[in-house]
Amino acid sequence: MSNLLRPDNYARNTLERYTGSNVSDFGSHILLVNFQRYVESFAAITGSEILSGYWTVVHDKEKDMSIINFGVGSPSAGIVIHCLSYLDQIKSVLMLGMCGGVDDELDIGDMLVPTASVRDEGTSKHYIPQDVPAQPSFWINKICEDVIRQEMGAPPKSGIMLTTDYRMWEFDQTFIDYILKHRILAVDMEIATLFSVAYALNVPVGSIMLISDMPLKKGGIKSKDSAQEIFRKYTEQHMTAGLKAVEEIKIKYALGAGPRLRSEW
Repeated sequence: MSNLLRPDNYARNTLERYTGSNVSDFGSHILLVNFQRYVESFAAITGSEILSGYWTVVHDKEKDMSIINFGVGSPSAGIVIHCLSYLDQIKSVLMLGMCGGVDDELDIGDMLVPTASVRDEGTSKHYIPQDVPAQPSFWINKICEDVIRQEMGAPPKSGIMLTTDYRMWEFDQTFIDYILKHRILAVDMEIATLFSVAYALNVPVGSIMLISDMPLKKGGIKSKDSAQEIFRKYTEQHMTAGLKAVEEIKIKYALGAGPRLRSEW
């Protein structure tokens, strides 16, 4: 029993329970998603089995990759990164998420590579001081930007997001005034947590976010029907960008250009 109470054993045990798989099954490169559609897409692409616990996961040994649908929200984001940090072979984590666009220059279907996210959630404060910004690993960001430029024929949108655990912010004018004043590009529920916990625990992390709705525009809040349309139109493109980004990350490591020590991440 005492062995299970050690942080490393506890984290690995949690990861196994939540995913219905063994720690040894996980690849060195992890895709994180919020939606089952992405896991099903990855399984179809790789011909691999979907495993389920509290989360769902697919492992592809050939690609040295795993994808995890960890659900929604800051606490789940914190748990998944914390557990992944105890995988000895971990080399990269890439979030393929969705967010609500705020900036008028954004459109539904645009891909956004966040350079930072405002920490308006309750999990990251347990890992780093509140005045430390939530930022990704910039070498992963650069790869994501290059891949999207190649795929889309134009540079991706990039800038500051806001991560909140306030689910109905779209109807709060005071909150809206805040994000407009600070020129926030988009709002989500996980990115700042992922970046902060990854920074605290030395996990290389980046993200490619899909603009799934424009909630400040008339009729722009995502509905059940519009969500299905977003999946239909953009899941494949989003997944392709993520998979190509991971392949470029793997090439960087193979060439010896990737970080060799955790302190370099």
